[in-house]
Amino acid sequence: MKRTLLLFLLIFFLPINIQDSGAAAEADDARAPKPEEQATLPALDEYKESLRSRAGELNDQGVLIETSDGGQTLAEHNADVAFNPASVMKLATSLAAISKLGPDYHYRTNLFADGTLDYESRKLEGDLVVEGSADPMFALADAQEVANELTRLGVSRVTGSMRVAGAFYYFATGYRSNLSRETSASKLRAAFQRAGIKIDGPTVFGEPSGTLLLSHYSDQLTHILLFQNAHSSNAVAEVVGESVGGPQAIQGLLTRKLALTERELYVGRASGLEFNRITPRASLRVLRALASVLAQHSLKLEDVMPVAGVDSGTLRTRLSGEAVRGAVIAKTGTLVSIDNGVSTLVGIAYTKTRGPLLFAVFNSGGSVYHYRRLQDQFVERLIAEEGGPARTVRAEDALAELTHQPIVQVFYNRRAELKAAD
Repeated sequence: MKRTLLLFLLIFFLPINIQDSGAAAEADDARAPKPEEQATLPALDEYKESLRSRAGELNDQGVLIETSDGGQTLAEHNADVAFNPASVMKLATSLAAISKLGPDYHYRTNLFADGTLDYESRKLEGDLVVEGSADPMFALADAQEVANELTRLGVSRVTGSMRVAGAFYYFATGYRSNLSRETSASKLRAAFQRAGIKIDGPTVFGEPSGTLLLSHYSDQLTHILLFQNAHSSNAVAEVVGESVGGPQAIQGLLTRKLALTERELYVGRASGLEFNRITPRASLRVLRALASVLAQHSLKLEDVMPVAGVDSGTLRTRLSGEAVRGAVIAKTGTLVSIDNGVSTLVGIAYTKTRGPLLFAVFNSGGSVYHYRRLQDQFVERLIAEEGGPARTVRAEDALAELTHQPIVQVFYNRRAELKAAD
């Protein structure tokens, strides 16, 4: 009886492996290392020590470092905890926009004549209708170009109203949030007046109707997203988000495309304002997916994201030292009044030893300016630890090369052009 009991205990407690040696070796190779088994990068140890000594609380901080090919985790801290990403959420909005619209997409604003155009008197007897399609960067130059085309078509006076239909917004660089429909319409009307177009009736909002006079096209989507992400423009991101269906549509697309759960991702605002949530691990999945969809069109992340120390915007003066300048592509995030201060940085660092490394750094509950310095020091230390920068993504400001040239297509008829030229 005792011998039987002893044999049972040995069988129950001893780690007996019934696989053959070859299968066991394959299983060991395939088994992903647990977080506690992974070797921690010295750069992360130093970063966490800096956080302890200055911020004190590590529960409000998250970090994840992965290799680009294969997604090997090199270091992590709270990688599966959902944090407020602030403007890093704009990467999710960018992914949704390119996935749904395509990188070469142009937003279109139509102008209709709902009435009769009298060429002799250069008068539109009826309403001038403006139909928007959520162009996020329709600005002064665009309004002036449209007004010039209208006068060339023979419109100097509108006896009816200026009717605004659809999602029309006027982009003003000095504003950090969206202009209302009313303010946007007012600014467009003022541009018409400066061009000599008198509108007798009030500005109203309704449905589009009438004869199409002309269409105005925005810059291509990739240029808009590069501006949005480099300058972290909330105004642009909110309208881009609206053009693909809003926060719920962005959340739905990402949960389907990346198999993310609500615990890993919550999109409250397309710009990242106010309350949003994402884990560091999910943020890198968004970054990988963005790179993948861009690659399908022979594009790269730097076509929609800024290069640190080079491009205009929030990263112009960050990671700008000679040792790292031009070797990091990233998106910043900052919220001062939410979650007791939020600062985030997600992107890619090009290193000699391990190649491109994807990183996500989430900080909350402290000084955002202090966190930015620690983030930069961490990424610089990471690059140095991995043999230094492998390459410079670009050395010149890509946003300086972007020239805004409004595209207007006239639809009315040849008589209008001839009459306007008389």
